[in-house]
Amino acid sequence: MENKYTKLSDLVNGTFTITKVFGYKWKMWDNATKKMLVSDTWAKDHRKIYGVETDKGILDLSASQLGILLETISKNGEANLIGRTFQVKSNGKTGMDIRYFFNAVQDVPDNTPEQDEINLDDVIF
Repeated sequence: MENKYTKLSDLVNGTFTITKVFGYKWKMWDNATKKMLVSDTWAKDHRKIYGVETDKGILDLSASQLGILLETISKNGEANLIGRTFQVKSNGKTGMDIRYFFNAVQDVPDNTPEQDEINLDDVIF
């Protein structure tokens, strides 16, 4: 996939499927220079941000958002984000007041035929 970036705000009321999760970087938006400052190590006022490749482009997710996604699909202490699809909702606000909510989309069952039922009366013991 090309390095096309997308924002959660563009995905509200839609879905995205995760194809890869990168490690984290420390990022901070600098209003003075209108640039995103990025560091491989902790830096003052920076936030831990994970790069997540999706079918809609690369998303930047906070550690908290990534944790919510993992918790949403966790079963018996295990969670794998790769190949999972999530629905995005918001509180309808904008800017610093916006909050996002995630729901895992249930896996679509494959089209394998169901096994025939066995009648135990027909089985010879």
